[in-house]
Amino acid sequence: MKICLPGALALAVCLLGAQWRPVYGAQETRQGVPALPVASTVQVARSDVSASAYAAQFDKVWQTVHEHLFDRKLSGADWQQIGDSYRARLPEVKSREQFETLINRMLDELHVSHTEYYTNEDIEYYMLPAVMHGDLQGEKVAQIGIMGRRDGADYVVTGVMDGSPAEAAGIRAGDHLLTADGQPFTSAGSFEGKEGVSVQITLRREGEATNRIVRVTPVKQNVLQAFLEATRKSARVLPVNGMRLGYVHLWTMAHDAFSEALDRLVLGKLYNTDGLILDLRDGYGGHPWGFGDVFYRPDIVWDEWGHSGRSITRHTGYTKPIVVLVNGGTRSAKESFTYELKASHRALIVGSRTAGAFLGANTFPIGKDGLLELAVMGLRLDGNRLEGVGVTPDVVVAPDRTYTPQDAQLARAEQVLTDAIRRQPSRLDQRSVILH
Repeated sequence: MKICLPGALALAVCLLGAQWRPVYGAQETRQGVPALPVASTVQVARSDVSASAYAAQFDKVWQTVHEHLFDRKLSGADWQQIGDSYRARLPEVKSREQFETLINRMLDELHVSHTEYYTNEDIEYYMLPAVMHGDLQGEKVAQIGIMGRRDGADYVVTGVMDGSPAEAAGIRAGDHLLTADGQPFTSAGSFEGKEGVSVQITLRREGEATNRIVRVTPVKQNVLQAFLEATRKSARVLPVNGMRLGYVHLWTMAHDAFSEALDRLVLGKLYNTDGLILDLRDGYGGHPWGFGDVFYRPDIVWDEWGHSGRSITRHTGYTKPIVVLVNGGTRSAKESFTYELKASHRALIVGSRTAGAFLGANTFPIGKDGLLELAVMGLRLDGNRLEGVGVTPDVVVAPDRTYTPQDAQLARAEQVLTDAIRRQPSRLDQRSVILH
């Protein structure tokens, strides 16, 4: 959720919903801290970084957390002791990959969301500044339209954007991406300088005995603009049990252009439907202001015509039943939106509990190619703290084959929505109530 603070504070703060990175499955050291992973034999070539440079970057991360974390008590952690423990392991660091792992393990000791270190090999390195500055046109990066998380040496896909190169190549949520053109996979670094060029991806898919090889052609694009295009391309009408169900996937709420796109889709392409499925799974947060307006305004029909005889009909609101889809990747501003729609009884919530990642964040540059996202603001809704708690759906459905034709959560959402539509009075009955 992007929240701009008063000018006196001079900070642009966003609830973005960064993904926590799991600790790699490595052996324990005598100090009880997992050992750093050994560099792969097919390690991506990286510029050398001196030990002193790593030490300076480490100290900057530690000091930035100490000075800016929203919780002055640092969640009860002994930050000095934690810093000393991880600083002592700097001599083990031989690559940027190992440095990133070490920093994120240290940050994990705080047990807060929106606190993560990225390098320019990560798509988040480009996405976060675009969100912070509301930049839809600026820096472009070669990418394939996926989001995910590291799991040891693998990159696990959590979402594939609609109309993206990854979707065209058949990459799915849940796939483990292993290599790109024979080198370890990274979400941005693997495609540097390769826009418009076919790249060979090796992936592992659950339930399959052998790895798959797919080819994907990256595009160079502003990452926030890519999410906006994916939101527009997601809109479609689903014929279910003789009804027309609208569907749209709001990938992020990081710019007013997304609320404007939602309005246009709901009042245009999706208006003549019997109900709507609003998919808030995965993606990023942003800011919640104005996104729900179209669902609370009365639906007034606005007709226009002139001397030419040409007429235009517009609508002011969408009043039909709504089901919201959520999962563990629904975070930040999307959790606020989910909470609002549930608390007001405007929609039924279907899926799995949201992430509980509900803090305001800012970004801080670390060296020439590092970026720290840090939680700098605590938040509550109606006195309730969603951080670490999340929002529980009205109808709980475990994720299974997400974003495939067998998507279990989507199938249940369709069932819940059709039941809600059947319970609605007819439009004629509704109009009769208004006129009398």
